[in-house]
Amino acid sequence: MQLKYFITENDDHQSFFVERKTIPYFGVDWHYHEEYELLYPIIGTGVRIVGDSMEYFNENELVLLGSQLPHLFKNEVHDSSEEVDYIIIKFSPSLIHTFVDNVPEFSNIKTMLEKSRRGIIFQSIDSYVLLEDIIRICESSGANRLIQLLKTLNRLSCIENTRNLASENFNPATGNTEKEDRLQRIINFISENYLREITLQELSDLAFMTTNSFCRFFKERTGKTAFQFIREYRISRACQMIINSRKSISQICHDTGFNSFSSFNRVFKSVKGISASEYKGKYQRLNNISS
Repeated sequence: MQLKYFITENDDHQSFFVERKTIPYFGVDWHYHEEYELLYPIIGTGVRIVGDSMEYFNENELVLLGSQLPHLFKNEVHDSSEEVDYIIIKFSPSLIHTFVDNVPEFSNIKTMLEKSRRGIIFQSIDSYVLLEDIIRICESSGANRLIQLLKTLNRLSCIENTRNLASENFNPATGNTEKEDRLQRIINFISENYLREITLQELSDLAFMTTNSFCRFFKERTGKTAFQFIREYRISRACQMIINSRKSISQICHDTGFNSFSSFNRVFKSVKGISASEYKGKYQRLNNISS
């Protein structure tokens, strides 16, 4: 796997791409593309990396990704019969800005698209309300399809309870394919080996760099040190296990590569702002409210 610049090919009679997919897994490539992207996971959970943000994603969490924003959605398949179900919509800047740059009534959409350069996540409850609209985009054709997209974007632009994913200082820096391929090798290696201790020398050798050069390179591309990235990746996996399994916190600590419970608790709280047990309790309360 390596970084990919995706070129989205639309049918001749369609101005933007939309598809509902039911497949065994989310794509595993770290990639970017010119188009804005809406991704709605109906069924499926995993780790989401957007720019320099990395966290667990749940079902019904709609995300809007800006043009050329690197991203990756990755889930773990434990059963060959498991499938994910999601809707992906991609529309080009040239298409959407034809409307929002020239029509004052679309100013809210324009503001939302500007914010999407860092990625925007909408709360599950707001996303679920819009699911019918998003499905309607998939099922529409002709002019109704474009009208439905604009209608949905307008509704999204009125939602106040959102947050950005990538940090303010994140710079996509997607112009150097060689550097991005190198970064992809590192991300892949971490995702495949995070359960064991990973040394700085291993990562440096994989990148064909000295340790000092590698540290500078990784921090410039991700905004994090390699060990910060590894810790956050492990915590993202821990969050996934807390929500989707009945494992104890101590078992999850062991299953995410931490060698001590105190270390796990310390890192979890530094990344998520609360302890693992508090995170579990908070999720259980939210789940009880929504059920």
